[in-house]
Amino acid sequence: MAQKNACFYLVSQSAIGGIAVNISTFVLVLATVGIGVWLDSSPMEWVGAMMFWMVLIARANKTKSSKKAFDDPQELADYLLDKYGVSANPLRAE
Repeated sequence: MAQKNACFYLVSQSAIGGIAVNISTFVLVLATVGIGVWLDSSPMEWVGAMMFWMVLIARANKTKSSKKAFDDPQELADYLLDKYGVSANPLRAE
């Protein structure tokens, strides 16, 4: 049986950064719909509505993902050592 290659990503984001991303996404959608209403542009309103639904679907899909999240690099390093025996420091490997 072939070994499945695993890929790990360490994404660093603070609580304030997460909130800022959510607010900016909401403002983008709201601005698109709002400018569409202000300019009486039906296509722009529809684009804003589609963006809203795409964001909702992406967020829902993200929560059901089987991806693992690590809060700091040490947690990721410990996980890799325990599960795969991989260590960046050869002195630490058991």
